[in-house]
Amino acid sequence: MVLRRRAILIIWVALMLAACGKTTPSPTGAPAPTATPSPTALPPTPTATPAPPTAVLLTAPQADAALKTAAQAWLQALAQKQGDRFVALEAGANLPPHTVVVLGVGVAPPVAAGARRLAVAPPENADLKGVQWVDAATADLPHRAFLAGYLAAVVTYDWRGGLLASENEKAAAAAFEDGGRYFCGLCRPLHPPFLAYPQYALAPAGASKDEWSIALQRLAQAKIETLAISPSALDAVGREALPQNTTLLALEALPTGAAQPFAAAIAPNLAAALETLWQHPDATTTPLPLEIEVFDNTVVTPGKLRLVESVRDRLQAGRIAP
Repeated sequence: MVLRRRAILIIWVALMLAACGKTTPSPTGAPAPTATPSPTALPPTPTATPAPPTAVLLTAPQADAALKTAAQAWLQALAQKQGDRFVALEAGANLPPHTVVVLGVGVAPPVAAGARRLAVAPPENADLKGVQWVDAATADLPHRAFLAGYLAAVVTYDWRGGLLASENEKAAAAAFEDGGRYFCGLCRPLHPPFLAYPQYALAPAGASKDEWSIALQRLAQAKIETLAISPSALDAVGREALPQNTTLLALEALPTGAAQPFAAAIAPNLAAALETLWQHPDATTTPLPLEIEVFDNTVVTPGKLRLVESVRDRLQAGRIAP
């Protein structure tokens, strides 16, 4: 019995030793490769937003207000058509980036890379190299007054034309007188009062309402039938104070729908001049044309208008000096 137990014990020990010495079989397949982590992509570096193409209006403080207004209207329309941004700056200001066109009124625009440069009434001795410019001298107030004097003489019985203006506009008053006499010579009426026409009345610079009224009364005493109003006079007097039963002529453009009570207006057409330059990039300069806008063709008939336009053309060509 003891021998039997020993035999069993020996067999059990032998089995245990065999189990401990057994090696672990190696895998038959290749080990799965370990995944290599891919680098995380960095977000792209933000780039600066390019400046929008910009149309710039530069104005000098002393520039004519009517020219500023007309230039701004034209440039804003151009910017909208081209999809550009519009900016108005005073002369001497830095131009914004990506300026594509710069228009100066009373100032020569500075050099801007790749930009069209235009000017209206630039100062004398300004550097205009590379600038297209509008010569405003052909449509200044004396030129308009001369043509208004001629028009008044053409449409008025006994040539009884007159001008209301400020003492600051003496040159325009003299031109108005010359314009009337260019048509009728001595312009002596057939009926009283026997005055030399055309007449004009000048209110003092910075005149009060009463002083403007006195100037208007002098013209009324002269039996003026056609009255031209300078821009400063119209601003000071106002439409409500203008004489009734009198043919009125404006020497500036009138707002749309605000022609009454005027029969006609003589004003520069700056948009036409700027459009001429814009459509002809090789042109250096162009004159500022005068436009005669008729609101009452029973007073300024087509035949009389053609006569006045003929004088207008000679005046602007320099063959007549106001």
